[in-house]
Amino acid sequence: MQQPTDQSAADLAAPLPGPPLRLPDPVRAFAPTALVLLVLVPLAANDADVGPTTSPTANAVLMAVGALALALRRRHPAAVAAVTLVSGQLPLAIALYGLTARRGATTLVYVLAALAELRLLIPFDLGGLGTFGGLGDLGNLGEIGTPSGLANLIEDPLLFGAVPLALGLTAHQRARTVDVLAERNRLLGERNRLLEEARRHAEERAVAEERARLAREMHDVVSNRVSLIALHAGAGQVALAGDPAAVRETLGLIRTLGLQALTELRVLLGVLTTGTDLAPSLRALPALVEESRQAGLAVGLTVNGPADGPAGPGPAVQYAAYRIVQEALTNAHKHAPEAEVAVTVEVEPDGLRLTVVNSPTDEGDAEPAAEVTGPTEVTGPAGQASRAGRPELPSGGHGLRGMRTRADDLGGTLHAGPTPEGGFAVRARLPLGTA
Repeated sequence: MQQPTDQSAADLAAPLPGPPLRLPDPVRAFAPTALVLLVLVPLAANDADVGPTTSPTANAVLMAVGALALALRRRHPAAVAAVTLVSGQLPLAIALYGLTARRGATTLVYVLAALAELRLLIPFDLGGLGTFGGLGDLGNLGEIGTPSGLANLIEDPLLFGAVPLALGLTAHQRARTVDVLAERNRLLGERNRLLEEARRHAEERAVAEERARLAREMHDVVSNRVSLIALHAGAGQVALAGDPAAVRETLGLIRTLGLQALTELRVLLGVLTTGTDLAPSLRALPALVEESRQAGLAVGLTVNGPADGPAGPGPAVQYAAYRIVQEALTNAHKHAPEAEVAVTVEVEPDGLRLTVVNSPTDEGDAEPAAEVTGPTEVTGPAGQASRAGRPELPSGGHGLRGMRTRADDLGGTLHAGPTPEGGFAVRARLPLGTA
């Protein structure tokens, strides 16, 4: 379904237009009363034909009672309609309109409408109360055989009964329609507001996730390369001045690592995408391990299973596996530079299994095996941050958290923690089907 635009949403939320001219409520409430009191009551007092009876005095009194009752037609429409049954035709018509406009088609409305039609069809004469003639001259009903007689018979019931009833029902239905449309517009406006908030929250969440992804990528690229550069620079500082070949080799390694870091940063910043062939994959693991060996870390690599082809893992899985190994080796450089590290990658039909285990160091006692659940880096005997003759590399505490996030994003799992022997192990399982 097409989403409404901002302009259409504003139009729906706007109130429905009312009549072009709307009188104030007090005027509309008391205008019929004033009209009857000022016009019809004096006429009824002087003309016996104006009113329901043949007595001018009785007509004036009944008109006045009906006029005063009309002032309460909004609060008590049914009672006012019942009172105006004995009043004049105009007060009765106004009362019937007010009743049907507020109550609609109800049983009480039907009853009062039937009584009103009977009252308008058969006139009564209060002057004849106490005799059978109190209902008026019923002999006029015999004149309905002529057109003029029929017109005279249905004139009052139609003009002062059926027409006000029809107009009142129409007004009631219109009011209900306006209320339904107003509620619909309110709900649409609330829906549009919620959709706008959801869209804004989705954008903010997407921006936050992208920032977290870029921070994770920057950490993996910069942390590994800069750590190796720092280690080689430290080795260059302690190199003998009489061994220019060693110094030259160290500077060449630093230059190579710097160029590799720049290349990966270009990939990260969008010059290349992680789905291209230039993105790090399992085929780049030997070069990664060799870089760690050149920095003085004893690393062994074992890869079992196909790295490419239909049975191999997808590019995203290979990229995540490469970054996990890279971060694990960086942590080994930082916390256990004298340990032996074994990297094992197994590609099986049910997924890729990755293990990076470093042996215990000579310092301290071994700790019991335990999974690290927080984002902190390795501490304790399994990974001391400083070794004699090596620079102390800083740790920001983001490595393990980033590795877990990579595994979770692909639907895999990652566990990291000390081994029973006192070393440290990172074990991950990633699905093969993620492209």
